[in-house]
Amino acid sequence: MIELQTRPVAQPDTFSRPARPAAEIMRVSNLGVRFATKSGIVEVVRDASFTLHAGETLALVGESGSGKSTLARALNGQICPPFTPVRGEVTGRAEVLLDRGALDLVRADSATMRKVRAHDIAMISQDALSGLNPVLSIAWQMTEALRVAEPRLPKAEALARAAALLADVELPDPAGALRRFPHQFSGGQRQRIMIAMALARRPRVLIADEPTTALDATVQSQVLRLLKRLQRQHGMAVIFITHDLVVVSRIADRVAIMYAGEIVELTDVARFRRAPRHPYTAGLLASRPGYGGSYPPLTGYAPSIRALPVGCAFRSRCPRAEAACALPVASAEAGRDSLRCWRPL
Repeated sequence: MIELQTRPVAQPDTFSRPARPAAEIMRVSNLGVRFATKSGIVEVVRDASFTLHAGETLALVGESGSGKSTLARALNGQICPPFTPVRGEVTGRAEVLLDRGALDLVRADSATMRKVRAHDIAMISQDALSGLNPVLSIAWQMTEALRVAEPRLPKAEALARAAALLADVELPDPAGALRRFPHQFSGGQRQRIMIAMALARRPRVLIADEPTTALDATVQSQVLRLLKRLQRQHGMAVIFITHDLVVVSRIADRVAIMYAGEIVELTDVARFRRAPRHPYTAGLLASRPGYGGSYPPLTGYAPSIRALPVGCAFRSRCPRAEAACALPVASAEAGRDSLRCWRPL
């Protein structure tokens, strides 16, 4: 069953986008993630490639189970953390271009990745309540986030900066908020706190894993505007994971469409809305309420990641499928765009 959200939002699409992307900050090439299970090797992400520029927002879009969050966690070094029973492997390359030089995140050791998460790449999750410790005050958690990046930061300065960060994310009464606990805030306020904690590290890349899914339309719009303002203010790149097509149109500069572990189309948001080339992308857009075009909406289900068909994984649901679609298909690239399809639109 399709689980893509298309709910209305409170404000029109008024976000401004840069006319030209800034310097490249991340380069991902043929990234794969696979896990060893009792039934054999399961490839959750296969052959993912894209670039990310400073100040740019890349949306990772797809149905539940398409590999969006797994791809993001691979970039953040969070595949199979210590003490988990699942054994996983990340392949390919994922270079982040830092002031101190290029670093391949795939081959970096755990100590290096801790430094990367402390200074360069931050992540916020869908459920802000589970991301905050319920028995610790916001002051303790905010200052801890600051001290991860700056271990010798004095307590008084850490508290002052924590209050400033909460003010920056437009949380009412920042000083009072520091004395409170997570359960004393609304869902939207907790998400603002999580954003403030991520910004405490002054990251070059912010990974936002469906941060507005649990919020109502009005609060969602406020959080999206806040993220765009902070992105412009700090110059960071954002990888925004979502299955909400309205959010994609509002916040993204570029869109990577994922299906069954593969990026099947990568393009700018204008082409995504106006002239998608992959039949799956067109089917997503046709599945929106009120769609007035002639392309058929999606039917059926995505294949199990444990038993993927040879060739195009979408072919059993594709109205344009033919015999050639049973053959392996490579990603064709044109500039920063890419497409993985035998019969594109």
